[in-house]
Amino acid sequence: MKVEEILVAMEDLLEDAWNLPMSGGKRVVSTEELLELITDLRASLPEEIRRGNEILAKKDRIILQGRDEAELTLKAARAKADKLVSEEAVYREAQEKAQEIIATAQKSARELKNATVEYCETILARTAESLSKSNLAIEETRKSIRKQKA
Repeated sequence: MKVEEILVAMEDLLEDAWNLPMSGGKRVVSTEELLELITDLRASLPEEIRRGNEILAKKDRIILQGRDEAELTLKAARAKADKLVSEEAVYREAQEKAQEIIATAQKSARELKNATVEYCETILARTAESLSKSNLAIEETRKSIRKQKA
């Protein structure tokens, strides 16, 4: 089960629980069911963390791919420039074109890196938010259990 599904199941368990009369909103909850959900939640959290690590690895692969593409573009530009060295006018044109290709490749690499970083930041922020919500739900559940225990 995903973390969000487990939290929904916990909410359902609390909402469906029997209200204790004159207890200020306290409810009777199956400890066994709640503990099972908490166990499932603990088992699911490493999965969320694993997915976050996969996203980071994907970011690294994308950055490396961008660098490789930039290097290939740079090599192609240099090869083309070297080939056109025969005449002065052609040589100047090749130099200008090579610089243009290099600038374009560098710009593309920067844009790809920035987009990747933004994407990873977004995913990690969502993961952090999800984990934070999970932690809050766990703490609320624990408080509820403690209240029932008292």
